[in-house]
Amino acid sequence: MSNSHLFKNFQKSKIKRPRDEIEPEDIILDAIAQRKEVDLNLSSQKIEVHLTQKIFLTLGMIFLIGISFLFFKSFQFQIVQGKSFLDQSCKNKFLLQELKTQRGIIYDRNFQQLVFNSQSFDLICNFQDLPKDDFSKQRIIKNIAGILNEPSEELTLKIEENNKKGLREFSISKNLDINKVIILKIRIDELNGFSLKQSKKRDYTQSSLFSHLLGYLSKDTQEGKAGLEKYYNKILEEKPGLLQTERDAQGRIIAQEIIKPPESGRNLILYLDSALQQKITEVLSATLLEYGVKNAAAIALDPKTGGVLALVSLPSFDNNIFSKTLSEEEFRGILENPEISFYNRAISGNYLIGSTIKPLIATATLQEKIIEPDYKINCQGGILLKDGTFKKDWKVHGWTDMRKAIAESCDVYFYTIGGGYGQIKGLGIEKIKKNLELFNLGEKTGIDLPEEESGFLPDSQWKENKLKELWYPGDTYNVSIGQGYLKVTPIQLTVAIGAFANGGKLMRPQIAKAAVDEKNNLIQEFQSETLKENFILPENLQVVREGMRQAVTSAQGTAYSLNFLPVSSAAKTGTAQTSREGFYHNWITVFAPYENPQIVLTIVIENVPTETGITN
Repeated sequence: MSNSHLFKNFQKSKIKRPRDEIEPEDIILDAIAQRKEVDLNLSSQKIEVHLTQKIFLTLGMIFLIGISFLFFKSFQFQIVQGKSFLDQSCKNKFLLQELKTQRGIIYDRNFQQLVFNSQSFDLICNFQDLPKDDFSKQRIIKNIAGILNEPSEELTLKIEENNKKGLREFSISKNLDINKVIILKIRIDELNGFSLKQSKKRDYTQSSLFSHLLGYLSKDTQEGKAGLEKYYNKILEEKPGLLQTERDAQGRIIAQEIIKPPESGRNLILYLDSALQQKITEVLSATLLEYGVKNAAAIALDPKTGGVLALVSLPSFDNNIFSKTLSEEEFRGILENPEISFYNRAISGNYLIGSTIKPLIATATLQEKIIEPDYKINCQGGILLKDGTFKKDWKVHGWTDMRKAIAESCDVYFYTIGGGYGQIKGLGIEKIKKNLELFNLGEKTGIDLPEEESGFLPDSQWKENKLKELWYPGDTYNVSIGQGYLKVTPIQLTVAIGAFANGGKLMRPQIAKAAVDEKNNLIQEFQSETLKENFILPENLQVVREGMRQAVTSAQGTAYSLNFLPVSSAAKTGTAQTSREGFYHNWITVFAPYENPQIVLTIVIENVPTETGITN
């Protein structure tokens, strides 16, 4: 058959059939194929049968595979991953949000508010509103990280961890500083998944005045990290509620339900007298400035209840700085600033206490019946030991009984009753330690503040085990006047002297008086706790009280300057040597009024370049 004949057939077909039914190219190819079959002597019938079987077989295999695949995926989705998809669906449908109220307020004894809850801004992440593609999501997270000045990896991890907890809305950064708030407000529309939310922050009035007492909160967790904020965190902290929001498939809110109501934190009322705290701080600060020294501490207690009326530690710090994010450089600058200290010397400072230990040594002597209080010892300015060591007194006191020894702080007298001299055997270190332990020295007082230290009482066994040295008589003489290896905190000494003020009771110091709700209904009262009583004979206590009173009333008394105050008092001063040559820790402990004491006050000033009792 010629090509012209094929073309004519093509023309006829083109006229008879619509274009959308058979294309010309198909007809040409079909005609050529038939021509080749004739030329090659092939049976079209045989080829047609073979291709039909193959096609059906192939289609059958595809059908079976498809059915099997659909059955497998249906099983996987409904049985294996059904719960996971259901959970995910519920998460997308229900949104849980925290409902916050406020942390408890702290008041002094006169209901002066010491802490306020004020407004601040938090950066919030809503996980559902973040871009779904990783590239866009990471771009936004990097922008946020740049504004917050923190690594994007840490921010990503924080988002993922909160998402795993089931909360779709959570805080990324709290108490933002004003500069970051301004930047975020300008750019927040382009930062999908993030928003600014007003929240509360902790503000401390006269912050440096109460900082060691009140402490501060963690910026991120809002938990107490120091001071009363830490000790009473469970009472002060709010208990957030939960709001459940139901959304439809388009994200529209269908319903909202409070499934857990929020509870405000309880308020604290303290024994603290803010006016007294301020006065002590002002006088102490002026004294430090006058003598060119920086470190001091003061404690004032009510001897009848153990209530803390004032607690001062200098230098102090501004506890408001923890309400904002600090850079590493800023924080390092704070730590290196000598005018700032987070160390609470009043409860954590382990000191040599010098002659303020003498009322306790005198009490031990009377309890152990070493000598009678009227027995007189002749002080000629020192004693000469068998090994040739001369233990010097600060002056010649002459014939001295116990009351005079306390009033004038006669070292020779206390060397003799403590370590023994001449015909007087003395207490010895074991009896000294036993009697000091009666006043709870060497252990924590239990004040309601964290980070209290326990001080230290040495003995011969400790020295042999620790220093591999024998205990010498000179060691006992040193302890007898508050020197040597002895360590005592200001709060410990204040509690001990309180026993002479209140008639022989050792009270646990207490800062918080009660916890109340928002309407000032009493929730919990912190009762005074007597640690010990009747552990010292009343007549022995009275001897020591009279000696401390003479320290104020006698012209030779070491606290004679207090005699000109309008209130009667009893006191004991002390000057403790330090490791720095020519520098001393100056002490005074006093209770007043003498007839019916309402206050016990102890002050220590560190590293004073003179032996003069500047604490007076």
